[in-house]
Amino acid sequence: MTTGNMLGIGTSALRAFQRALNTTGHNIANANTPGYSRQRVDLSSATPQYAGYGYIGTGVRTDSVRRFYDGFVENQVRNYTSSTTEFQTLHNYAAQIDNVLADPDAGLSTAMQRFESAAQDLANDPASTATRQALISEGQGLVDRFHSLGGWLDDMNSQVNNDLQASVTEINRISSAIADLNKEIVRASGIAGDQPPNDLLDQRDSLIRDLSEHVSVSTLSQDDGSLNVMIGSGQALVVGGNATQLGTYRGPGVHAPLQVALEAGSNNQVPITDQLSGGKVGGLLGFRSRVLEPAANELGRAAIGLGEFFNAQHQRGVDLNGQLGQAFFSFPDPQWDSYPGVSSSLSVAWDDVGQATGADYKLQYDGATWSISRTDTGEQVAMTGSGSAADPFVVDGVRITVDAAAVSGDTFLIQPTRNGAQSLQMLVNDPSQIAAASPVLTSAMTTNTGSGAISAGQVTDIDNAAFQSTPGSLSPPVMIRFTSATTYELYDNSNPASPTLLESVSGFDPATGDDVFPTPGGLDYGYQVRLTGSPNAGDEFTIGYNGNGDGDNRNALALGEVLTGSVMGNGTESLSDVYRGMVSEVGTTTRQAEMTVGAHQQLLERSLNARDAISGVNLDEEAANLVKFQQSYQAAAQVIATANELFDTLLGAVRR
Repeated sequence: MTTGNMLGIGTSALRAFQRALNTTGHNIANANTPGYSRQRVDLSSATPQYAGYGYIGTGVRTDSVRRFYDGFVENQVRNYTSSTTEFQTLHNYAAQIDNVLADPDAGLSTAMQRFESAAQDLANDPASTATRQALISEGQGLVDRFHSLGGWLDDMNSQVNNDLQASVTEINRISSAIADLNKEIVRASGIAGDQPPNDLLDQRDSLIRDLSEHVSVSTLSQDDGSLNVMIGSGQALVVGGNATQLGTYRGPGVHAPLQVALEAGSNNQVPITDQLSGGKVGGLLGFRSRVLEPAANELGRAAIGLGEFFNAQHQRGVDLNGQLGQAFFSFPDPQWDSYPGVSSSLSVAWDDVGQATGADYKLQYDGATWSISRTDTGEQVAMTGSGSAADPFVVDGVRITVDAAAVSGDTFLIQPTRNGAQSLQMLVNDPSQIAAASPVLTSAMTTNTGSGAISAGQVTDIDNAAFQSTPGSLSPPVMIRFTSATTYELYDNSNPASPTLLESVSGFDPATGDDVFPTPGGLDYGYQVRLTGSPNAGDEFTIGYNGNGDGDNRNALALGEVLTGSVMGNGTESLSDVYRGMVSEVGTTTRQAEMTVGAHQQLLERSLNARDAISGVNLDEEAANLVKFQQSYQAAAQVIATANELFDTLLGAVRR
């Protein structure tokens, strides 16, 4: 019995240490295999045998082969892989835009400065054809730069869409592979009596880490050994052996961005874009919402502001042909699009470009009331009006007329400035059509005896009938005649030989002067002039149309003030401020992303080091284990040899 037990003990040890040697060799072979976790053989003493005088050991038993693994550390590796990739993607894309917008040659600043300088040169020499042609050339150069930057941002949007689609394809591949491994792991565990299939588990963990490079991942272990995988804020991607595929679709709006959805079968898609974060997908979505779309909107806002306010001032002037100035630029109305399933429509136009914010808006109808919110912050925005054609909604400078046929749930995306840069166009290409002069011409009669004076005149409303009723003239021309030092009369001077009295005005104060229009009686001809000094009775001043203003620079000066004045942001920003603010915001986001990448890379490196300390293969340690297990194996063989010698001795004694 003793000999038999000794042989059994030696045999069990021989088998155990052979398994230990095999496992050590497996560790060494996979020392450089990505994602491999070193393994060990768990040994325990075999069940002892009772022999009357006590329990006698029966050798060693192999309980399991397990891997060195820490779920908490592995989860940290996944999380920091996801966050590092997210901010690295955001930084890489944002840096491209930052570099272009901030570049003096590639950006907009130089082109705006050149256009502003051309307007100043025109004011200095309004009769010069060369300065007029220079303004047209620099204006076209500015338009071309808007087109270039706007088109480049559109190309970036297309690139984001392509990369997003590629990531979704990769996510689908990885999730299917994880589901297949779940099936293999469940099957292998069942065959082996719940013993862990370590190499399959490593492969699955490696795939999940690959998945975390594309989107944030969370997992939930199941009793059968499978692992459920969730992405974003908890959307189930893999459940046991089943993987849900992701798809993409075009969202509403100008240059419709690509959205991500879960494929729910039967061509049904569940939108999940807003729930996704982390990884390359999170970085792409973050870049699009935090950098790309705001930059495109602000660039469009600058272009639309230029078109609106430069046009308004140019149309207040007179060109070399004696005609009122026409629109210098053309620019688009606010853009809008309906969400899927909406059959009603909108009418959207500008109310006041100076109030434009550069934000996009979501307009919704609940069956009783309309509400509007910013898409970037979700903040509700107050609207005035009722939405009808006679009383449209007005919000942040935009006028909205809704459809009476709208039903509950109708939703629209309004993008007031998104297409502004690409759609800005020059309309004036003839130097003679540049309206550098003012249409109002004032003069004092040479026979006046007092010290009274009249200002040059400033247009306040070019759409007034005084300018529009008879092209190329002021209707009516006005004559002012003082009847005393403090009173004067206004006449329709259409017939200078017999002017027609319009109104008598009293209370003129020579110490302070007087703005003529609007008069106490309500006369307002769309321009303003001011009387100063001390006129005498009989002194006369005339106001007429400036039909020959080739040397007049009054409107040219005003055009230059448009480019430098605070015309945007409710009177708080210039056109240059809008662009500088956009460049500053992009630069700040880029720097923040760069710093965040550095911080998360350090955290990732620490978590990887912690994982390697637990799961990594140390070749020196494995070499020592080889020696240890080899010696143990040799000792076990010696036990068997000794048992064999004892058995032979016993047989020899019996034969005698």
